[in-house]
Amino acid sequence: MQEEKVKQMNIDAADPTEVVETSEEQMRNEQIAEERSDQNKNSLREEENFAPLFEKNEAEQFRSQWLEIQSRFVDNPSVSVKDADELVAKVITNITRTFANKRTSMEAQWKSGDVSTEDLRVALKHYRSFFDRLLTLES
Repeated sequence: MQEEKVKQMNIDAADPTEVVETSEEQMRNEQIAEERSDQNKNSLREEENFAPLFEKNEAEQFRSQWLEIQSRFVDNPSVSVKDADELVAKVITNITRTFANKRTSMEAQWKSGDVSTEDLRVALKHYRSFFDRLLTLES
């Protein structure tokens, strides 16, 4: 008799409407978690506020060169690929030079002793931002 009561309780507990409610609650909780995750990602992006890697005119010049290379592909694909490789190398060299100049400037400031913890925090934040951007690039 006791076993029958336990079985009946289990059957009652498995009410399909409760399962649907639980499933709906779970879906809603997952949706809320996703929205929070997206909000956190957006606030991190806003907080880091990526500094441009190039001056505006430099970026426009690189884009213009890229469009020119791309437009010549149909007539001469091998030259276009060679030119694209050279342009990418030029962009990478430009980024490397920019970072080397900034590092040299910071080192001079450090040697003079005129550096605050806040300056160092900002510098590290910029490095983290750039590092994260590099790691998210796809090959």
